[in-house]
Amino acid sequence: MLENTSTSNFPNLFIPGAAKSGTSTLHDLLNQHPKICMSSLKEPYYIINDNFEDAKEEYNTKYKTLFKDQPEALYKGDSSTSYMLFPNFIERVKANITNDVKFIFILRNPIDRIYSHYWYLKGLGSESLGIREAIEKDKHIEPDMSKKLPEGKFKNYYQYGLYGKWLEKFYSNFNENQIKIILFEDLKENPLKITNECLTFLELEPIEHLNEIKSNPTVILKYPKLYKSILRFTQGSIESMKPIYRLVPRGLKTFIKKHTSDIIVKTTKTSKTYPALSLADRKWVQGLYEDDFKLLKKVTGNDFNLWKDFN
Repeated sequence: MLENTSTSNFPNLFIPGAAKSGTSTLHDLLNQHPKICMSSLKEPYYIINDNFEDAKEEYNTKYKTLFKDQPEALYKGDSSTSYMLFPNFIERVKANITNDVKFIFILRNPIDRIYSHYWYLKGLGSESLGIREAIEKDKHIEPDMSKKLPEGKFKNYYQYGLYGKWLEKFYSNFNENQIKIILFEDLKENPLKITNECLTFLELEPIEHLNEIKSNPTVILKYPKLYKSILRFTQGSIESMKPIYRLVPRGLKTFIKKHTSDIIVKTTKTSKTYPALSLADRKWVQGLYEDDFKLLKKVTGNDFNLWKDFN
């Protein structure tokens, strides 16, 4: 098959999910291998953007920039977690990436994942409901780009944990030798071992040691409402402030959008940790995922014995 020049710089390695399951950590670990270049922007979302079909050449150029550190790398990776469950991703990959694409899914006990996801957004001021109310609010709504929050994330807490539902689509569209499943719990316990398992899957030589990293921690901010307001302003989404926003030079807008979130988080984060999930709520969430867990085991052939809630 001839290479599609309009997508020639697209990645051939994806870490498509799930959110709050260690994708940022795995992204950084794989990036330490000399034959892998993970995108400098961890979650570009390009392939699920609404304008994808009309902007392939633009995204091809953007990907080239994201992989500029190692343009000749054997694998170029994109870790947009939303790819796991957003419509059109699989179809667009099949239509536009002609080389042998690989997928590494890192999964976490769905109960712990959903609670971490909830507190990640609550700590940033994007969630005010209790855990059950927050989960129920959009339980049956699949995410789309119109529901993206100002900080560039999505809620859809329940849908992100339906691993069986989403992985079944990948196994139906790709060969098993293109898909690798690893567990957050295993990666946390032995990062070098699990990283090398991923490298074996990619048919790359193992590495002997890893540089220590700490990626995408959940934080609780001192002034979450201020954080949200500043983000909304930088995106021009506060109606009363739009006249002022229009006066800001384009270059300054771009700089503010790129750096504001990280700066505010670093300067206003607290040392607080979120409370443990109650046993009653844990059992309630476990019940929500019971059927999907059975599907997950069937689809992957894995027993997921580390997830004691389900075994």
